[in-house]
Amino acid sequence: MNFEYFKTAGLLLAVSVMLTACSKPESNAVTTTSDGLATRVDQFQGVASNQKAAVIVGKNVIAVMPHDGGKPTRVELKGIVSLIDVATCSDGSFVALDFYKKVWTSSDNGQSWASKPTPESIRPLGLTCGPGNSYWFVGSNSSIVHSTNRGGSWSVNSNNEDSMFNTIQFINDQTVVVTGEYGMFKKSSDGGKTWAKSSIGPEFYPYTALFTSTQEGFVTSLTGIIMRTKDGGATWEATKNATGLSQFGLVNVEGRIFSVGLGGTVLSFNGTQWSPVKLENFGAPYLKGVAAIGQGRFLVAGGNGAWKVVSAKN
Repeated sequence: MNFEYFKTAGLLLAVSVMLTACSKPESNAVTTTSDGLATRVDQFQGVASNQKAAVIVGKNVIAVMPHDGGKPTRVELKGIVSLIDVATCSDGSFVALDFYKKVWTSSDNGQSWASKPTPESIRPLGLTCGPGNSYWFVGSNSSIVHSTNRGGSWSVNSNNEDSMFNTIQFINDQTVVVTGEYGMFKKSSDGGKTWAKSSIGPEFYPYTALFTSTQEGFVTSLTGIIMRTKDGGATWEATKNATGLSQFGLVNVEGRIFSVGLGGTVLSFNGTQWSPVKLENFGAPYLKGVAAIGQGRFLVAGGNGAWKVVSAKN
């Protein structure tokens, strides 16, 4: 009997089993209809779009909507997952942020997803995709974290302060802005290597931010106040939000700025104040995710599985 043969065959079988286990898919996609894309228990937290599809994320669910009118897909992630943000990278891939200290990546327009762990010491809160498809997120301990290899390894810039950063945006390849607790505002002019610190206001708690240029930016808050800067964050002024409702998301649609928030509100900025956009046959406890999807339209999503495509011409 050839024992060497059996030993070699056994080793190859063991390796094959290990590789199969390691390559198990972490997501399951099911083709559905627009009506079946979301359920009332879904609590959507973010929206992103590339040239081919838009994705809506929340908890362990990702709703995928092709721009060409193809059938949508409902993707479920395996394990304990709570997605809180999502971004589009320059190569068209998506990256989503998991409250349970992971990033999830899709390179096939949202149809399949794989995870990588983030640093254990930091609670992630806000995400963006930077130059060269680098991943950047902010969170607890006033931390700014980035990866240049899609989550394979991470570099941490932390002030170890008892406060949280919750938004980060690359205005261009070199100019980066971060907002956080107690009205903190940080800005980098060298792609995130060094940072200058200032304040939006000590009693202001930023929730989301959007800069339309290196000079003009908006920051929303849980109190319904929306601040605006016209000088790159050096000074800020409150804009008028007649609803007074908390606002959770901002989007620039072909030069027009919209905000979404509590009570399913969608607000439009006319240069001086924010006015409600009337949406027919639509209601939501809140809207948090919002992204431009082309042709003067944007996609909003939020609580109870609510989502809607809105025209900027409304």
